[in-house]
Amino acid sequence: MSSRPPRRSVMLSALLLLRAVTAFSGDGRAIWSRNPTVSPVNESQLFLYDTFPPNFFWGVGTGALQVEGGWKKDGKGPSIWDHFIQTHLKSVDSTNGSSDSYVFLEKDLSALDFLGVSFYQFSISWPRLFPDGTGAVANAQGLRYYNALLDALVLRDIEPVVTLYHWDLPLALQEKYGGWKNETMIDLFNDYATYCFQMFGDRVKYWITIHNPYLVAWHGYMTGLHAPGEKGDTAAVYTVGHNLIKVLYSSLLPPTSE
Repeated sequence: MSSRPPRRSVMLSALLLLRAVTAFSGDGRAIWSRNPTVSPVNESQLFLYDTFPPNFFWGVGTGALQVEGGWKKDGKGPSIWDHFIQTHLKSVDSTNGSSDSYVFLEKDLSALDFLGVSFYQFSISWPRLFPDGTGAVANAQGLRYYNALLDALVLRDIEPVVTLYHWDLPLALQEKYGGWKNETMIDLFNDYATYCFQMFGDRVKYWITIHNPYLVAWHGYMTGLHAPGEKGDTAAVYTVGHNLIKVLYSSLLPPTSE
C-alpha cells in the first residue's frame, strides 16, 4: 500500500496556501462590507487644498553646482565637479551646464515670487567663498553674492534653507589632501562652516550640513559616476564615509567657549 497522501489532499493544501498568500479578487470588498464604518485614513491628516497647517512650508530647492554657473567668475576657484565636468563629461563653458543663476539672480528671484514659495533651499559653493578651500579672508565677490541672495529672500519673506556642502569641494583640497579621504578635511570644513554661521546666521535659521553623503562616498570613490571620479577603491569609500560622519557629528556639537 502506498504511503503517499492522496493527491486531492495535496492539491487542497496548495490551494489554501495560495489563497493565504495572494488572496482572491473581491476579498477586500468582503472585509470592508463587514465593517463599513472603519477607515484606514485619518481625516485630520488629509492634505487637501485648504487643509494644510498655516505654518506649512511650500518651497523649492537647488544646488550651487546646478544653478550658479560662473565657475571661474569673480575670483571663484574650481571645484571637483567643475574639473569632473570638463575632464569626464568633456564640457567646457562658463556655466558648466548650470542655469547661470550667478548672473541671472534677479530672474530666479522673480521666479520664486511667481511660484509664491515660503522657503528656498540652496547651497553655498565652498570654492566661491574660499577659492582654495582655506583662508582667513573670503572672496569678496562671492560673499557679496550670497549676502544679496539672502537679503532678497528676507525682503520677500521667503525662508532660506541653506546647505553647506552639495558636493562641490574646492579642487585645491582634492589635489592637496586627496579630498574626503583625508581626515584634515574635517577641520577645514568646520572652519568653512563656522564662517558661514557667523556671516549668514542672522538670516538663516535652517542649515543642512551635507547633501546625501552616501553618494559622495559611493559614486565619488567606487563607481566613479560622480566627482572626483575615482573607481573601485572600497577602502576609500569607507574612509570617506567615516570622515563625512565625523563632519555631521561635529556640526551638532555646541560651540566651545574660548
